Amino acid sequence: DKPSHFIIRNCVGNIIINILGSVPGYWITVFTIERLGRKTIQLMGFGVLAVLYVILGFAYNQILAKSTGAFIFLFSLAQLFQNFGPNVTTFVIPGEVFPTRFRSTAHGISAASGKLGAIVAQGGFLQLTNIGGHNAWIDHLLQVFALFMCIGFLATLWIPETKGKSLEEISEE
Repeated sequence: DKPSHFIIRNCVGNIIINILGSVPGYWITVFTIERLGRKTIQLMGFGVLAVLYVILGFAYNQILAKSTGAFIFLFSLAQLFQNFGPNVTTFVIPGEVFPTRFRSTAHGISAASGKLGAIVAQGGFLQLTNIGGHNAWIDHLLQVFALFMCIGFLATLWIPETKGKSLEEISEE
């Protein structure tokens, strides 16, 4: 198998997952965020993702052995709820909940923290995938992701809802 075939397969796979999950999830959030609220969308996203990652993590080998299509469906569904959930709301919420005086700085720190987390996750988790053999630890990584989704769900409980409020009302100015 040529390296170019590997790259093409990866690109096509990413395009499929983005078209099936990420893009629709983003647009669902755009059209429902003011109606459902940021906190509701984030709680729902973290909750559904936790369940999906538990399923994918604990039944990873069984799902792949039975149906690649089922795995693609479940993984695409996870992508949908990442964008119809924490991917969007973790950017929107910090831009609204901090007091006006500190909003831009706090939002910048929040965004930088998210980027740092993404770098650590990408670099760190990539090193873990091959523990015990080629891609042998992916099921465990999905289980770890489920744990992080549960932590995100619990942390969201402390966040105020900003639905229908102006920035002045939120910061009580």
